[in-house]
Amino acid sequence: MRVAVDGQGLEGRVTGAGRAARRLLEQLRRDYPADDYVLVRPSDRSGWRIPQQLLWDQVIFPWRAGRAGADLLVSPAMSGPVARGRPLVMTVHDLAPTRHPEWLPTRRSRWYWGRLIPFTARLATAVVVPSESTRRDLLELAGIPPGRVSVVPWGALLPPQEVPAAEVAAVRRRYQLDAPYLLYVGTIDRRKDLATLVRALEFLPGPLCLALAGTLIAGRTRLPELVRQSGLAPRVRFLGFVPDAELPPLYAGAAVFVYPSSYEGFGLPLLEAMACGTPVLTYNVTSLPEVVGDAGLLLDPPVSPSELAKALGRLLDDGPLRAELTARGRARARAFDWGEAARRTHAVYERCRGG
Repeated sequence: MRVAVDGQGLEGRVTGAGRAARRLLEQLRRDYPADDYVLVRPSDRSGWRIPQQLLWDQVIFPWRAGRAGADLLVSPAMSGPVARGRPLVMTVHDLAPTRHPEWLPTRRSRWYWGRLIPFTARLATAVVVPSESTRRDLLELAGIPPGRVSVVPWGALLPPQEVPAAEVAAVRRRYQLDAPYLLYVGTIDRRKDLATLVRALEFLPGPLCLALAGTLIAGRTRLPELVRQSGLAPRVRFLGFVPDAELPPLYAGAAVFVYPSSYEGFGLPLLEAMACGTPVLTYNVTSLPEVVGDAGLLLDPPVSPSELAKALGRLLDDGPLRAELTARGRARARAFDWGEAARRTHAVYERCRGG
């Protein structure tokens, strides 16, 4: 079977969903060597807007896939061609653009991601989602028949591990994290309740600080301005994009990993933190309880800064609780396996090719 994979967003500085798609492709190539996976990549995505996205999705990708002799098209980036002449398996990470269009900065982006993507998913041969939460949203908001949607949870991108103390110390020096720190990893945008997390610092004693690792999404957050106005700037570190190699020691050095997201399709950073032995706290919404299970603290939003600080204080001060969640977290991370994800995904590919 020759599979053409849309390679947009799988190279360079990729986000969690892109990292997951790249890792799944590696596993598929390893476990199913008889298949030929052809990565169809744009030469340059810098400066892309909606017109360029449409041209790639609807014309260039399916045309190049056809030239490659593909039996099956795979779109891991939540977009795909409407007219294609061969089966399409589309991955939908979440329905945030449809569920919360107010999070997108322009009317054009709200139309494209909020309306066209569910429409394309309805026309796909099959849709793969990483969680039951996304599956429910897809059935409700896109009206796709249940039999065409397959849940394939992602694996942990970092294996459960004990990170050497020297590596932790080196990363702390690199990012000037001299004091104990809370850690958040992910895009910095409106779906994350990071304003509450920053304000929670006011209720927590210094020198504890907050490290925010991730890309600031232009037009989608005012967090730097809030930090300046709050007077908490000396206790908040914006680390920017952190390379994969530096993530394990960054996680391992954190006192607590905090993921205050109001909407997710999965929640990879939680798995990564648990794999590195760091206690986690997140919100009890969408896919997050599916990922964490009983291996972390779950808060029901809305959460006030003082309530969040109280929960964080409990994790910081309760040694037996920290030890219990560390052990549970590592076990939980082991349960999310890339081999199983590849097996389920390949079964979808075979079914679509045969159908």
